[in-house]
Amino acid sequence: MSEPDIRRDVLWQKLRRGEIRAAADAGGLVLLPLGAVEQHGPHLPLDTDSVTAFTVCARAAERVREFPVLVLPPIWWGLSPYWMQFPGTLTLAPETLVALIADLAGSVAAHGFRRLVVVNGHGGNDGLIQAAAIKASVGPLQVAALSYWSLIRDVLEGISERDGGDIGHAGELETSIQLHLQPQSVSLAEVAPSDCLDLREYASRPTALPPGAYVPPNPATESPHGVYGFAPAGTADKGRRIVAAAAERLADFARRFHALGPR
Repeated sequence: MSEPDIRRDVLWQKLRRGEIRAAADAGGLVLLPLGAVEQHGPHLPLDTDSVTAFTVCARAAERVREFPVLVLPPIWWGLSPYWMQFPGTLTLAPETLVALIADLAGSVAAHGFRRLVVVNGHGGNDGLIQAAAIKASVGPLQVAALSYWSLIRDVLEGISERDGGDIGHAGELETSIQLHLQPQSVSLAEVAPSDCLDLREYASRPTALPPGAYVPPNPATESPHGVYGFAPAGTADKGRRIVAAAAERLADFARRFHALGPR
């Protein structure tokens, strides 16, 4: 998705300084998209997670009319060390990512904003964003953090035909999102069914951990092609429905968060 498709008035970097001040004076809320630049199988672009998070934020901001919602430029890089065996992946150290979020939050607070939401699009960042929200919540600034899929688990389960509602990695649902957002960068011909780790079988194996436990991916032994989920089941229509649902739920979250009293 390109910036011309998004309303200028919700994009932080497109505004003039007086417009930023006016948004802060009006009690505006700020969204910080967080993603990754990393391999997404042989068929998806490296910016899959960042583009998704940014688009969900922009569409959510466009839905809120009660107060200004501004979307910061995305943090493109995330915690992706387990994908470094594949060409193109870029990764940050955990402490670098937390510090980067905190530094940006401090800038936002200095301009008078009191609410910031970190909206994550990469699974590897999920465990860090809560710590980042705590570190960044300084003085009157209150920071919330979430991963977009956590808002729409019921929707993903209803849409998914092969992956059981699991967002996976370059599987059915992420492939669907990119077919909707940037089809020109997707090449389904590059991925075969045999390249795809079956997430339902993976979750039901005897050694599977209970829900809520986390072990980083190990593609060398689990999925040598780096695809977790059945990519050929992806469709642009599924992607459109996922993005629309995530944007609507994020807009509702922004309204609720904005309504909270001062720290």
